[in-house]
Amino acid sequence: MKRSRQNLKKNTDQRLVMISLDAVGQRDLAYLCTLPNFRRLWERAAKCAHVQSVYPSITYPAHVSIVTGKKPVHHRVINNTRLQPKRPDPDWLWQRRFVKGTTLYDEALKKGWKVAALLWPVTARSRITYNLPEIFANRPWQNQVMVSAYNGSAVYEMDLYRRFGHMIDGIRQPALDNFVHAGALYTIRRYNPQMMLIHFTDVDTNRHIYGVDHPKVTDALNRHDKRLGELMDALNETGNMDKTTVVILGDHCQYRTERVVYFNYLLKKAGFLKAKGDVITDYTYISKNCDGCTYIYENPKKKGSKRDFQKLTALLEKCKKNPVCGIDRIFTGKEAGELGADDRCVYLIEAKEPVFYLDACHTLTEPVEEMKKGKMRAVHGYLPDKPDYETFFMAFGYGIREGVEIPFMHLYDEGPTLAKIIGVTLPNADGRCFDEIVK
Repeated sequence: MKRSRQNLKKNTDQRLVMISLDAVGQRDLAYLCTLPNFRRLWERAAKCAHVQSVYPSITYPAHVSIVTGKKPVHHRVINNTRLQPKRPDPDWLWQRRFVKGTTLYDEALKKGWKVAALLWPVTARSRITYNLPEIFANRPWQNQVMVSAYNGSAVYEMDLYRRFGHMIDGIRQPALDNFVHAGALYTIRRYNPQMMLIHFTDVDTNRHIYGVDHPKVTDALNRHDKRLGELMDALNETGNMDKTTVVILGDHCQYRTERVVYFNYLLKKAGFLKAKGDVITDYTYISKNCDGCTYIYENPKKKGSKRDFQKLTALLEKCKKNPVCGIDRIFTGKEAGELGADDRCVYLIEAKEPVFYLDACHTLTEPVEEMKKGKMRAVHGYLPDKPDYETFFMAFGYGIREGVEIPFMHLYDEGPTLAKIIGVTLPNADGRCFDEIVK
């Protein structure tokens, strides 16, 4: 009880709290602004309703771009998952070691700040003080508690699991976000760190399962509004709000889907890869999806000949003319890099929505309703400049000129802007600081 009372004393240190609402886009703002907590915060915030995500516009590259100020091609987290052809369920890019260069939280730690992160992507095995990383058991001999403890702050995590673990139901929502939210409230009141990174995936999960505009998504938005109100209450209890900066942001939006295309089926038919079922055993060229787009990679240990490359190029050009393949555009590796994606690919294929791509090779295409694995009624990953696909950014409190409206920004502009507020720099950033909103 004595320690609890001490922790409720007002902290006069500067604080930065970043709250990511995964897959919440510009399209959601009209409804969110009818909800009491979001509306109140939006009205006072410096904000941008038109934030362009990165390419590929998926969660891990996007969240790393937010904290580095770099495009994926430069921070090198160019997908959610790793290229592991012989694994039916590849590992995700969970660990900090995959990020090239520094991050906002690294720079905060150098200042002596205490940092907390709850399910913020690509932070596993980092030096974050209180870290519950987004990672899951991906081997038969692993369990979730063991994997989390090895990759995060073990004592802190065990405390969260002991107190709130009963809330979790795997990765199902809203149970997962309820656990994260309870952990965030406890962390604020118990540890009151100077930087917090909180990642909520309620909307993203429900859009994948039910579609872009399903009532389940509306329910998730309502839950987010309630969470925001409770987080603000906790921050008001524990710190000087004149020294606290709160940032609420999205990472991408989603598009509805009708069917999936498996490019590895075509590569198998053309003799470029071999497989047992959907497990690829050998390849010269392989497709590695990012939902709304897919990379084509060459095997570094089995490089194709000039004739193989010509055959691949001819195959893709033929596919582009075939509506079944759902191709919008085809980029070379160099063009992909210029767009911010992985410049080490041979080609990058952009889907024409409502098509998306996956990596299996048992057939060419399936309607979403007939899929047995990976069924999603909405996805992301597409070119970020497509219509009705932008996300948002809002910030208020310390260092922020409240009420300023920015007409347009890139996701990777957020890092340099926040870096200035906390008095650090992000070297070699692609984004720029929006001085218009910084005092």
